[in-house]
Amino acid sequence: MFAGRMDRIWALGGILVAAILLVVGWFFLISPQLAETDRLQGETETAHVRAATLQSRLSQLKRENADLPRYRAELEAARQALPTTAESEQFLRQLQTAGEATGVDVGTVAVGAPAVVEAAGVKMHSLPVALTATGGTVALDEFLDQLQQVQPRAALIDDVTVQEGGEEADSKTGLNVNLKIFVAPPAVK
Repeated sequence: MFAGRMDRIWALGGILVAAILLVVGWFFLISPQLAETDRLQGETETAHVRAATLQSRLSQLKRENADLPRYRAELEAARQALPTTAESEQFLRQLQTAGEATGVDVGTVAVGAPAVVEAAGVKMHSLPVALTATGGTVALDEFLDQLQQVQPRAALIDDVTVQEGGEEADSKTGLNVNLKIFVAPPAVK
């Protein structure tokens, strides 16, 4: 009887030791490996998402690169609005041309000293220009449209003072216009 009891104690002890080994093995061997596996799978999924995002961005950049000549042409056209030198004589010719095209007499034109301005993080210079123009009201309106929208040079009209003509049918209205033209730094290639 005593031998049967000892066998049961050994059997229970063996089961208990096996259970303890199983718990210790789980917490110190298996569980950390499962956590590491989960972490690596998460990193893999993140890497796959990032790779797909980068692949999409690469495809977009390839499409944009195909349009590079068009972008360069647009940039060149826009750069004409912001030359790298004052070119005030050319602007004065453009004023005269705009006046002739609209039937406005451009009188006095005075270009002031340049001032440094900053726009979009880029330093450039602005040149104040004061001019007088006379003509009919419709012609003067077209002349201002020419200054702001048609002629290629970027011009910002600051102030316009209107001097009404007399009551005669052929009297002309006068304008005093204060505006700024801009000179940008050379383009970086």
